[in-house]
Amino acid sequence: MNKKVLCAFLTAFLAVSAVSCGESDESSEKSENSQTVTEEVSQTETESETETESEKEAETSAPETEETTESDKENSDKNVSAYGTTADITKYTTDSEVAPPLWKVTDPETNNELYIMGTIHVLPNTFTEFPDYITDIYENSDGVAVEYDVTQINSDIRALAQYQQMYMYDDGTTITDHISDETYQKAKSYFESIGAYSEQLDQFSAGFWYNQLSSVMILRMENLSTEGVDASFVAQANNDGKEVINIETLDIQVSAIDGYSDELVDFLMSEAIDEMDNIDEYAENLGELYNLWAKGDVDPMLEDELEEVDELPDDLKDDYAAYMDIMLYNRNKGMAEKASEFLKDGKNYLFMVGSAHYAGDKGVDDLLEKMGYTVEKIS
Repeated sequence: MNKKVLCAFLTAFLAVSAVSCGESDESSEKSENSQTVTEEVSQTETESETETESEKEAETSAPETEETTESDKENSDKNVSAYGTTADITKYTTDSEVAPPLWKVTDPETNNELYIMGTIHVLPNTFTEFPDYITDIYENSDGVAVEYDVTQINSDIRALAQYQQMYMYDDGTTITDHISDETYQKAKSYFESIGAYSEQLDQFSAGFWYNQLSSVMILRMENLSTEGVDASFVAQANNDGKEVINIETLDIQVSAIDGYSDELVDFLMSEAIDEMDNIDEYAENLGELYNLWAKGDVDPMLEDELEEVDELPDDLKDDYAAYMDIMLYNRNKGMAEKASEFLKDGKNYLFMVGSAHYAGDKGVDDLLEKMGYTVEKIS
């Protein structure tokens, strides 16, 4: 189940890897020591790429022997990055015109309107533009409301240090106090194998470690941009002098990534490491999510994940249900309340959150309808 769970996160909240990390001379020693896996891996990327090019040249000049197998030939066709074997996401994504999930919400008392859209936080490079009706909605808006504008952190080194520290244990424990030694050693060995481990990483939460495994998988996707729908509109709004509004606080975003019980994250992390070599299957699952978003079909995003919960050990199913409340359903309520606030105040924003927040019967659109608003799906 793990690959789809990891992929589904991309439709629910912004991945921590979306924020490039740095250090602040004025921050505490604890913050100075903090580094993400993405940052540490990037330090070895240039060297690894150089080695890879040399290996390719050697492979090209080497004669094929009788011992060369079909499997060897197949593997030789794959590219290798600093993070491992890669996969081309465009093999699994549609290149047809997109029609993202979009609703018009109307307050029957005031006739105030708000357009709410489902997003995905990564996009294949084959994506070119949004349909005209979405562009028109944006142009006629006063700004955009997004889950959280991570560019605010990227531009503030002190905020960046504080953000990193939010993922660190503050009770004197380390990750070894929260997961089994077997899972810890597996994860540590994996991060060491890609040049991404340091002792400081042990101070970070198990949820952070698990999220970084997903980040590594994303970095192994060819033709995939981590500037997703949200970031694209934020950049456009900044260029146009429009408002950019945060729907959630940073605390809520961090809580979503850190909302697992120790037992659940131990299980999920162990499975994730076991499946890190299944890069093509991961790309296929991620491609399926993009295709669902591209045709505005959100419900299957949640249905597939809920079906795979059956694969969890029985003693972890309640833990997973509790996590879904933290990661999805409780946040849906907060998002719906924020949308309601905009409607009551007559705020003309293009409201956008991850597509999974509209899936099922507890989605943001359903909650707004229960509040008495008129909700119309735009297709």
